[in-house]
Amino acid sequence: MIAFNEITTLFVSPDGGDPMSGTERTPSSAGAPFPSLEAAFSFIAGLRRVGIGQPITVRLTEGVHCLSRTVKIGPDVTRVTVEPDGQADVRVVGGVKIDGWEWDTYNDTKCLSAPLPGAADFTDFYVNGTRAKLTRYPEEGWLYPEDVENHDGQLFSSSKWFIAKAGDIRDFKNIDRVQISFCHYWIDEHTPMESYDPASRRVTFLYPSRFNIDGGPGTASGLEYCLENVAETFGHPDEWYADGDRIYYVPRDESITPETIDAYIPRIAKLFEITGTPENPVRNIRFRGLKMGVTRGEYGSVGFGASGEGEAVKFASDAQAVAQADGSFSFRYAANCSVEDCALENYGVHGFVVGEGCHGIRILRTLMRDGGAGGVKIIGGAVGSPESTHTWGNAVEDCTILSCGRRYFAACGVLLIHTYENSVSHNEIGYLYYTGVSAGWVWGYAPSISRDNRIEKNHIHHLGDGMLSDMGGVYLLGAQPGTVVSGNVIHHVKSKNYGGWALYTDEGSSFITLENNICYECSDNSYHQHYGSMNTVRNNVFAFAGGQEIRVSRTEPHLSILFENNILFADRVPLYDISRNQIAGHTVSTKRNILTDCTREEPILRNFGDGGRLTLADFQAAGMEYESVSANPLFEDPYDYDFRLKPESPAFALGFTPIDTSDVGPRTGVDGGEPWRT
Repeated sequence: MIAFNEITTLFVSPDGGDPMSGTERTPSSAGAPFPSLEAAFSFIAGLRRVGIGQPITVRLTEGVHCLSRTVKIGPDVTRVTVEPDGQADVRVVGGVKIDGWEWDTYNDTKCLSAPLPGAADFTDFYVNGTRAKLTRYPEEGWLYPEDVENHDGQLFSSSKWFIAKAGDIRDFKNIDRVQISFCHYWIDEHTPMESYDPASRRVTFLYPSRFNIDGGPGTASGLEYCLENVAETFGHPDEWYADGDRIYYVPRDESITPETIDAYIPRIAKLFEITGTPENPVRNIRFRGLKMGVTRGEYGSVGFGASGEGEAVKFASDAQAVAQADGSFSFRYAANCSVEDCALENYGVHGFVVGEGCHGIRILRTLMRDGGAGGVKIIGGAVGSPESTHTWGNAVEDCTILSCGRRYFAACGVLLIHTYENSVSHNEIGYLYYTGVSAGWVWGYAPSISRDNRIEKNHIHHLGDGMLSDMGGVYLLGAQPGTVVSGNVIHHVKSKNYGGWALYTDEGSSFITLENNICYECSDNSYHQHYGSMNTVRNNVFAFAGGQEIRVSRTEPHLSILFENNILFADRVPLYDISRNQIAGHTVSTKRNILTDCTREEPILRNFGDGGRLTLADFQAAGMEYESVSANPLFEDPYDYDFRLKPESPAFALGFTPIDTSDVGPRTGVDGGEPWRT
């Protein structure tokens, strides 16, 4: 028998075992693996209580470890590493595998069907590692209301109901399970029907809209909606529908048969919850090499109406970035813990949440894919909160965050709220419907705790996809002294109505350095500042924007931006969208820039609606663009997005420093991927 103080390794088996042993990977006379992670952690907590403190590794043996409830780790467990047993193929899932598949017919469509577990209640379904699709009505496009409840036009003037156009809402089967979904402004909203009156065609939301929905088609505010989980539209590849005690699924391709389907429904929202106290945080817990996923995605936003007073209301959306939602894996009052070389896929809302009172939490070389909302949310106490709630000094590095926001479009790849001294570096973030990296969370010039964050060397691409408005590859909000956004490659950001930007300093953003970034192919501007103070924007490449390369929306009586040593490379559009007052008042300082329109010998710097047009000479006469030149920067091949400079580039004479992109993105990707460009 092994003495407790000699134990360094414990084993957990998905096939069950001895809840009191765990010292052997297979049953033996000396011991057997634990039947669950909970049992292993309970055993370790007992060791710690009697002073046995050596580091311990918990190894998971081959197979699928299905969790029936969240694994909770408190401060009585420390110095533990959780990992697979050697090269074992291990998955930790928060769901139930669906078996018993057979060929069937539903809605006159050939499909697969299987019995559901008793009392199955779920809204996500995963097949062979990918989220299957909810049915949708109409199958393409949107429906538009005849009228809505509230017409005052204010942003937070929500509506509880609308009047459908004749013929749009039918007597659908299981109408109580139909969900209404719509996108407007920078959010997407989702609510079940509370009721539908066929006589008046009034559709009442169970949860009121967060924002105003009064507007016509094509406007940022207008209600363009669809119905989801509609039985009558079932029948397209990769669609599923649950009816009674069976689930029906149309295979997405011929490879999925009753024999090959590997399907799960989620039953828990969170896999791991690491929670300490301000006085006694959880320390030194490491997760390494795990494949995880299959968590629930139900989420409701709670807030107040336009007045900010009265009782809290459950809305159909958060006001921004799915900010209130939790994650499949959370830390709260924890220090020096890590997730390394893991994969989290097919999850419900956010992937990882680093909450209040955390520091030294590192999420490294980890894949996040097919998430209902975002990848990582880091959130701490705001200005004026107790120091014990502050969250700082955490890292998200060398991670791959792809195809998230699958259920809540307004999610971010990485979201930093009221937190400081974090590193978000060398990640790939792509194929989301909103922002890549968001940091701040104070609107205007109010005091903010956010500072000294480093957002560096990330490859951020293919955001928006025309679903939402007002987004950025990197989005910054409020004063953030010491924050640096550097060396990122950001491209293909496409908005719905407005606001597809690569770099976006929103309301009150101040004292931020944005340098050495390459930004191109955005639907609006490469760089947009709503308003702010004394931001330094230097040594960047801004190219091929759908609108002007640079926009500053609000004129204020102070220096807004120091804009220098940048290369602006436009294609038939003016380079700047700034006002005459900003030019006359020098609230935007510009100097030593290379200014180019690839279709004109002389670029247009600013067009005005009244026909006014300003060239470089006009800017210089107004005291701007000191030492700037209109010239071809001599990129290697800008039309293939190769923005390396040839040795004879005129940019070098102005002090431009070459931007090295060889280490942009994960340095050692979770799938052995290559850097963005060698």
